Parts: sequence; structure tokens; C-alpha cells
Amino acid sequence: MMIDQPYSAFHETKKGFWHHSRLPYRSVVLLLICFLTFGSYYCYDIPGALKGKFFDHFQGLTQLQYNLLYSLYSWPNTVQVFLGGYIIDKYLGVRWGCFICCFILVVGQGMVSYGTQIHSLGIVLIGRFVFGLGGETLTVAQSAYTAKWFKGTELATAFGIVLSFSRLGSAVNFDISPAVMDMFTNSDIGGFTWAMYAGLFTCVVSHICCMLLNWMDHHAEKSKASEDRAMSVQSCEDDIFVEADEVHLSDISSFPLSVWIVFGVTITFYASVFVFLQNGVQFLQQRYSTTEKQAAFVMSMPYTVSALACPLFGYLVDKTGRAIIWILISTSSVATIFLCFSFMDNFSPIIGVVGMGLCYSICASALWPCIAIVVDMNKMGMAYGLMTAFQNLGLAVFPLIIAPLLPDANRPNTTPAEFAEMYRDVMLMFGKVATASAGLTILLLLADIKEGGWLNASAAALQDRELKKAREEAREAHVTGYSTPAVYTHHVHHRNKYLARLGIRPHGGPRLFPEDFTQQIMLPTCIDIFRGIRT
Repeated sequence: MMIDQPYSAFHETKKGFWHHSRLPYRSVVLLLICFLTFGSYYCYDIPGALKGKFFDHFQGLTQLQYNLLYSLYSWPNTVQVFLGGYIIDKYLGVRWGCFICCFILVVGQGMVSYGTQIHSLGIVLIGRFVFGLGGETLTVAQSAYTAKWFKGTELATAFGIVLSFSRLGSAVNFDISPAVMDMFTNSDIGGFTWAMYAGLFTCVVSHICCMLLNWMDHHAEKSKASEDRAMSVQSCEDDIFVEADEVHLSDISSFPLSVWIVFGVTITFYASVFVFLQNGVQFLQQRYSTTEKQAAFVMSMPYTVSALACPLFGYLVDKTGRAIIWILISTSSVATIFLCFSFMDNFSPIIGVVGMGLCYSICASALWPCIAIVVDMNKMGMAYGLMTAFQNLGLAVFPLIIAPLLPDANRPNTTPAEFAEMYRDVMLMFGKVATASAGLTILLLLADIKEGGWLNASAAALQDRELKKAREEAREAHVTGYSTPAVYTHHVHHRNKYLARLGIRPHGGPRLFPEDFTQQIMLPTCIDIFRGIRT
């Protein structure tokens, strides 16, 4: 990966091996940024990996109470996505923001672990709520850190690595948590409690990585302060804190119909896929007579697949365009998978969950860029904030709807055939929500046609549109012949700062100019791939 140099090549000889602009230093920074949310993603799905043990540990636990473990995480983030990024950007700064969020995660998971040890469900639920207060806001700070350190041609690659690493945190949890529980089964506090403390350990590791990252960032700023500042290219610090246009709530009324339909697709698609994964371990145990450890391993597959496939499908969407077609393929495929679970007795669960991982990768790669295509740059932050809020709203409400339909966790005398009948209604409910997502995608296609057809345009057409926009901006700035790349630097960093407040992850799109236009500044366009929290 080529690392863009934030300083002139004239000063290249003055930079040592461990200089903050060199590859070794920035590679360590990227690794630490990846570890910021590893503990958050690991702990988020511990209830999913050990669902059966939750019912064994907390006698009398209902399906509704179990699903509250996820809903209480998502409820605060239906509104906090607007506040967390703003507070970090306006008052705390990215270093203090990361430190405080990591500390909140440690406190929240510590409460969950202690509540598990003393068999107090109330403390566990409060701990999950506190954990949610830090988890999503930390993602905002992580995105701000990434956008601060990696620019131009390296920005997309850095964000892709961060996203994939975070998804691996969820996948590792499904494998490690059951193993830890089995390893310490005969301990005084029990293997289940040790599995919770293992999650706490990952949060502590993330906190330590946060402190190391903050030290390296502070060291880099001190180093830059002593260097020549009369450079034409802005420093990392200047880029991320470029002042953005003010946003008003009244901007919502100017969003086209297609944006609101995208919000609807977000709610229904993410609710159907992720709520199923949250309850998937119990489903596999009862429906397919697997052990909890086997079921947890199978349910880790969607996260592993998405971690590997997201960059690939993001590249394909970049190269082909036609975002709505990709979304329709994804949503309709998920609906088909749920119908297969409902009516096919011998349907392979591995095929189903791997298919969901692929469908999620496709949808995440195609759905989030739609906002950037049809919303003006100065309103993009508001649009992505609403999209993330709606996503969390679906993840907060749908678990409470599905809980009454789930069979009891402890039914020792029930046969797999009887479980198959019990789960038919559950899978049909998931299928209905996924079908609604596919139906909304068709409505999105019709609305897009009336609005000009840009959401389903080819990559070449979108690239031509962005080139025309760039020429108009250059003309307005009185730039002749595009000889000053700083105009485009400011434009993209202005937008990335706006999105970083909300944790939006930009991924690279087609270039505006040929490869040889500039070797040090090459910027992504407005059809870059964006992904939200747990997208």
C-alpha cells in the first residue's frame, strides 16, 4: 500500500526510520486503531455465542429478557450517534474521546461480568446499557482517528482493514467464548463467568491499545510542531478538523424520497439478519441437534465471511455501479434463505449462514454509498446520522418482537421435527421482514427512476458526473486546468471530517483523474463506499 507523505519530498532526507510519516510508524498506528473496537465487537455477541448457558445460569430467564441484552445496547444509540461524534469533535478531541469510550466499555463489561458472578440479571442488563453508551461512540472516534492518519489513496485501504478487523472480533468470540467456558468449567466461579471475564480482558486490551495510540498520536503532533509548517499540503491535524458547514434539523425536509426508502431498507435488512444471528446458536442447537460449541462455530461463519468479502464486493460495486441491483440481489437472497429454513427440513445451516454473510457484504457495500450519491455534501452528515439511528432502532425493537415467538431454551423432551415446526413461524417472521426489505428495494428503484436514476447508474456515468462537479468547483475557485490539487484535498477532507463525526467508513471509488495526475494526492470521489456501525 502506498503511503501518502504529508510533507514535501524536499524534506525526505530528514525523516528517520521511525518518523511519523514513514510506513513502520503508520503501520503500528493502523494496528492500534484496529484494536480500538476489537473488545467492543467481541463482547457485543457474547450473549449470542453462549445463549443456552445464559438460560442455565439465570434460572427463569425469558426470551424477552435475553433479547433485552441486545436491545439495551442499541436503544441509546438511536440518538447518541448525533451527540457522541459532536462532543468528541467539538469538546473532547479524538484522543480523550477514545480514552473515555474505552473506559466506559471496561466499566460496562465489568458490570456484566460481576453481575454474572453474583447471578444478578439486573446488574448484567445495566452493564449492557452502559456498554452500549461507549461502543458506538468509540466507532465514531475510531473513524476520526483513521481519517486523521490516512489520506488520499491510502484512506480506502485503511478503512477496509479496520472494518474487516472489527468483524473478526465478532467471529473470534463465537469460537473463543465456548472454549473458555469449557476450559474453566470446574473453577470456583464457573466457566460461564470466566467467559465474561475473558470479554472484559479484550476490553482492557483495547483500552491499553488506545493509550498507546494516543501516545503515538501526541508524539507525532509534537514532532510536526517542530518541523517546517510552510507546506502546501495540510497536516493530519488540519485535515480532520476542517470546519464543516453548519447543519440544521430542517435539512431533513429536503431529502428526496429515495433517501427515506434507503432508511427503510436499512431497518428491515439489518433487523432480519442480525437479530437472527443473535438467536442463531439456540436455533441450531434445537433445530439441528448440534452442541452449543458446534452451533457457535457455525454462527461465527457469517462474520468471518463478511470480513473477507466486504472489500471484494465493495470493489465490484465501485467498478460496476448499479447499486440498487446489488441491493435487490442481497435482500431477495436473504428472504429466500429464510424461506428455505422455514420449509426445507434438510436445508443445510452452513449454506444458510454463509449465504447471509455474503448477502450482508453485498448490501453493506451497495446500500451505504446511496446517501452520498443523492444527498448534498453539507447535508450528508445528517443523512448518515439518521441512517445509523434507524439501523439501531431496528436492532432495538425487533428483538423484542421476535422474543415471544421463540421456543423455550430448555425443552429436553422435544424432537428436532417438533422444533422444526416451532421455528417455522419464527423463520417466516424473519422472512417477512427480509421480503419487506426486498419490496422496499423495488420501490427504491422506481423512486430513483423518477429522480434521475443516479442510484442505479453505471460506474462510468457516476464518474462522469463527479468529474463535471469537480470542474465546476475548480471554476468557481478560479483554478485553471486543475493545476492545484489542494482544491480537491480540501473538498474531500471537508467531507470526510463531516462523516467521521458519525463513524461513517469511506471506501475507495473510481478516480476523477488519471493515475499520473499526482503521485502524492489522489482523492476518492463522492461515490466512495460508506459503511456504518456494525455494517
